[in-house]
Amino acid sequence: MKRAVGLMAMVALALAGCNGDQAEEDEPAVRVVKLMEVGEHTLVPSRRFVGRVEALRTVDLSFRVGGQLIEVPPRQGETIHQGESVARLDPTDFELAVRRAEAEYQLARREMERTRQLLETNAISQSAFDEVRTQYELAAVQRDSARQDLSYTTIEAPFDAMVTRRLVENHSNVQPNTAIVRVQDVTELRVRINVPETLVRNVVNPERFEVEAELLSVPGESFPLEYREHVTEPDDVAQTYQVEFAIPDHEVVGAMPGMTASVSVSLIDAVEHGALRIPVAALDTDNEGNFRVWVYRADDQRVEPRQVLVGQLHGDTVPVLAGLQPGERIVAAGAHLLHADMRVRPMEAAL
Repeated sequence: MKRAVGLMAMVALALAGCNGDQAEEDEPAVRVVKLMEVGEHTLVPSRRFVGRVEALRTVDLSFRVGGQLIEVPPRQGETIHQGESVARLDPTDFELAVRRAEAEYQLARREMERTRQLLETNAISQSAFDEVRTQYELAAVQRDSARQDLSYTTIEAPFDAMVTRRLVENHSNVQPNTAIVRVQDVTELRVRINVPETLVRNVVNPERFEVEAELLSVPGESFPLEYREHVTEPDDVAQTYQVEFAIPDHEVVGAMPGMTASVSVSLIDAVEHGALRIPVAALDTDNEGNFRVWVYRADDQRVEPRQVLVGQLHGDTVPVLAGLQPGERIVAAGAHLLHADMRVRPMEAAL
């Protein structure tokens, strides 16, 4: 009897040990996490790019006919209004060609009128009249061509053009399509920058970003830029997109084509409302793809998910526009390994 009681006691102790091991296995391990306290960032999240000031248009003007130059812009840097003469060729030979073509046209016209009268009296055949009419039409074409060539001896400004460079000196003999002078349309100056694909979708939205620039020749004096257009194909090497911004008052700013500018792209929401900056590693996404962070509860040492609204990535950090308050503590890394109400231990407490 005593032996049976002893065996029962041993079995009970063994079962108790097993239940204890099972309880230890059911208790999840406490994960050690690195925490950070969220604090308001004093700097506006922005990115800087090096840009170049460009004219709205830059064109090399040339003649469609060849000849000797007799007029070119006297000064580089002057502005020639639209429709005014920029350069001229000696028109003498072309004027003679027009007079010759005009005389041949008048002769052909009179001959056609004479043969038409003969045709009406059946004095000539229809085929003979058709031949004379063809000669008249060819003479008209030659006259129009000569007049057009004469008009080509003058280059007129296609817009209010600033002469940036004379490419050929006056009195030179030039061939057709030889660039004579380079002009620029400076009614609006633009700043061109190249931005990565992660930013181009947002930069082209004026309502979300504020863009400012300062000339390297005038440091410390910034001025606003206005979005105009962007290239939709990336650069083959850098995989960046070219974006163009206009300088609203370029004369006041003192900008000129060719100058270098430092362009700052800032998130308007962050400027107006302030932004909290957190490490990118602290971000996680839920099943619907929304960004979230894990907030640490000090009272029970557990974490809970919190959906947040973030701005544009800036290096290794990202601004949080909504969802967090200064002073809250969040998990700074390894967010994808956590789940709701998971028990954690701060790294400093684990040491």
